[in-house]
Amino acid sequence: MLHKELQPMDAFRTSVAAPISTEDLQTLTLFYQPIIGPEAFTLYQQLWTFSDSMKTEYSHYSLMNAMSLTAQRIFEARAHLEAIGLLRTWRTGDEERTFYYELQKPLTPQAFFADPLLSIFLWNKIGDQSYQQLEKRYQKSTPWRKKGVEVTRTFTDVFQPNLKQKNVTASTEKDNRESYEFEHEFDFELLLDGLSEHLLPRKLVTPDIKRLITKLAFLYGYSPLDMQKIILLAVDDPTHISTERLKRSCEDYFKLKVDRSPALKSSVKQQQVESNTTTPAVPPASKEQEYLLYLENTSPLEVLRDSAGGKEPFPADIELVNRFITVYEMPTGVVNVLIQYVMLRTDMKLTKTFAEKIASHWVRKKVKTAKEAMELARQEHTQYMKWKNGETTSSNKSYKRQEKVPEWLDKKTPAKKSAAVESTIDIEAERQKLLAEISATKGR
Repeated sequence: MLHKELQPMDAFRTSVAAPISTEDLQTLTLFYQPIIGPEAFTLYQQLWTFSDSMKTEYSHYSLMNAMSLTAQRIFEARAHLEAIGLLRTWRTGDEERTFYYELQKPLTPQAFFADPLLSIFLWNKIGDQSYQQLEKRYQKSTPWRKKGVEVTRTFTDVFQPNLKQKNVTASTEKDNRESYEFEHEFDFELLLDGLSEHLLPRKLVTPDIKRLITKLAFLYGYSPLDMQKIILLAVDDPTHISTERLKRSCEDYFKLKVDRSPALKSSVKQQQVESNTTTPAVPPASKEQEYLLYLENTSPLEVLRDSAGGKEPFPADIELVNRFITVYEMPTGVVNVLIQYVMLRTDMKLTKTFAEKIASHWVRKKVKTAKEAMELARQEHTQYMKWKNGETTSSNKSYKRQEKVPEWLDKKTPAKKSAAVESTIDIEAERQKLLAEISATKGR
């Protein structure tokens, strides 16, 4: 394949699209080199030295000698430059080929940081501490960024693509594997419209991958445009999409964009609110029914935020919830009941071993809805408490510790009600506060 792409005797000519300054070279060193590697970085510099005139023609032998690299490694380095937007290439002739290389100026540091795809690649390469130091070094003194609220319109705010919303559920795809129906709309038409066949072959987007993309988008509150960038990060093999890399890319993107940007935190929350308000439903007849609707139609990450007073969840909690949704294929409402049940029983901590033990039980029992999860939690409450305290089913020790009990659980355990009156009142107050926040959100 290489002999078709590049041969040592092939000629080349080089030009620059715009003058390259010393500041540009510094940007290349600090921002681009960690991503493209030293060979591609050196190739850029070599081509720059050959760009005195497009009239001068050189052979690739000269590059190979100057860089002490084989033709294959020269080609691979060139591909890295092309992929990251630093080089454009044209070719003429079949037998005696000539390549025309046009070097592109690198982005400014500010533009680089603003690009989600490039910035997340750099962050993955150099680590969080070095990334923050680099960000601080090039941060301009703009006090209005902290004091003011940005009202800049985005592309999609002004230009509305005339695309029909596609309802992607399990019922529209044939799949032999047993799975629950994930009732969340995701615009795959918009997603694929921004990715060429070359970047993402359509045959790779299988029903399983579609289902996973839909779940991850709902879990993290990502739009189709966000998922375009994430998929590009995840695709490293032209023959398939790795589900593990897709999940990891979602986590990395979340850490980079949500953990650092208060504006984006609000954006993610707003997406969740809009998603919930678009769900057609009959007005709830009771507070419990309204609570069930909240559990069924809210992202687990949003439930974690609500439980923490609006603060972003910790990475360990995100990873655990991610596994429940994507690996164990637990329905959203069931995961939300699990989150609240475990946190209320463990002093507002999402204890991994306790949560996974209950989750495995619910998966085996094929629990599909929040209501079913609540009923099973009521029935098995005593056993779950034995699990929590490290007791076996044969233990005769009575459970004496007073703990917080959700109102929906306390309804079926009247014998323990008097022993946990104060805790139940606290939980009821928290629950009423949460319901009030939900109602206030819907009223906006």
